Amino acid sequence: MAFVGNLLGGYQAREIGRYNESILQKQAAINTRNAEIKRTTFEQVTLPQLKKDQERNRSNQFVNLLSSGVDVSRIGDTPYLVMLEQSVEDAFDISVQSYNSQTAYENELNTSLILQAQGRAKAFEGEVAFRTGIAKAGADIFMNKDKYKSLLG
Repeated sequence: MAFVGNLLGGYQAREIGRYNESILQKQAAINTRNAEIKRTTFEQVTLPQLKKDQERNRSNQFVNLLSSGVDVSRIGDTPYLVMLEQSVEDAFDISVQSYNSQTAYENELNTSLILQAQGRAKAFEGEVAFRTGIAKAGADIFMNKDKYKSLLG
């Protein structure tokens, strides 16, 4: 009566595959949600804070240049060029931070997609094992039909 073990083993494999799929799907949903949280945090907290810090630093730099007695309004002179260079660096910093945030967001989404695919693969593995168990059980019954007389007559 090995066919009973094959049937139960196949059923168990299918259920385990379904369970593993559900776990991986939940993890994928958590990763997607974390990606959204990180993106929103960057857009609503980090980026405004970065801009505020840059504005404060620009203001402090301007005051320091004024306090030194140099004319900061003359285009082409060193104080103006220093302020212009600082503005370019600030814009570059914002671009880099935005790029890093977007890349992190996309990586989190990619990870969640991979987890979803792994979940589908686990479910498929379980289904294949289930069908294999049924096939083994059927083969066992057929091979032992004389022994199990009541099953196949």
